[in-house]
Amino acid sequence: MSEVRSLLRWAPWLRTKRPAHAFVLGRGRLTYVGPEKQGRAVAGTPPAVRAVTASLPADAFADGTSGVPVAGPSFAGAVSRLLAEAAVKMPAASLVVPDEFVRVLVVDVEEPERRTREVEEILNWKFGRTFGEPVPPLRLSWRPAGPGASGTRVLALAVPEEAAVSWEAPFEKAGVRIGAVEIESLAVSSLGAPAIAGEGIVVWAHGPTATVAHFEKESLRFLRVRSAADALAAVQELRLTASFVAPPASPEASSEEKDSPLVRIPCAAGPAGSPVVEALAAFRAEHGGPPVAPLSLGALLPGTRITSGRAEGAELLVALGAMAGKD
Repeated sequence: MSEVRSLLRWAPWLRTKRPAHAFVLGRGRLTYVGPEKQGRAVAGTPPAVRAVTASLPADAFADGTSGVPVAGPSFAGAVSRLLAEAAVKMPAASLVVPDEFVRVLVVDVEEPERRTREVEEILNWKFGRTFGEPVPPLRLSWRPAGPGASGTRVLALAVPEEAAVSWEAPFEKAGVRIGAVEIESLAVSSLGAPAIAGEGIVVWAHGPTATVAHFEKESLRFLRVRSAADALAAVQELRLTASFVAPPASPEASSEEKDSPLVRIPCAAGPAGSPVVEALAAFRAEHGGPPVAPLSLGALLPGTRITSGRAEGAELLVALGAMAGKD
């Protein structure tokens, strides 16, 4: 059975302080975001940040198990150069990776908190269908997420340990401990879930995937990652997800709202300019639904300033989301 290690945090409003520094990893770029003023770290997002971005060489990654990228020597060199340019002393940082780098499962299990070993065996068996047999050692994270159709719903994410280590090792060699590895959509949810008052869906469609996270009473209840290659097909997937997770419509709801829960469910989505987000907004407008709350820096953190450097809006938002939450 694969060794079980923490992969990422789940609820962005629980206990401990997050690192005050974050790195956002993509296939072609690595971005550092940290506070403008160094010194004693405080919880949450800093009011002013600086960003440093470096392009990654074409051979930074090789496809490992099930297509999950494994970083190579040229990635380590890029990390070293970025840290030298950032010139910041940081004992720990968060690392945010694209949703496509991680595999997600949602399963129902009887009393998972009392039967952790059985849960791990079930997850390893199910992830074996994704990664193939024999199942490689996995970096696995799972948590109960309330009642399911039968038993307790369990949300699980996994990545081959080989890949996770390859992303972390260059930082740790430089003395930077990676305190959490998480995916973009869950980092953004630290900021996006409060925008829907902890009730509804947060959609993040950055790059080749569109991820929907469903929240009830400020708790993550469901997570699904799908392709964003076809925006209309992605919206159809969102309609199916909303039908599964949305509560029944009120008697006063319009026929459109009753027929399509995606029209009425509270929703925040980003980044701006994503074809999936634009198609989602158009769908809700066409059917008389409320506007989609934007997942943008201006909407979620209007007082935050970038004092030096440049970063894409999506990268900056996920980095700040990684800083905002708590383990």
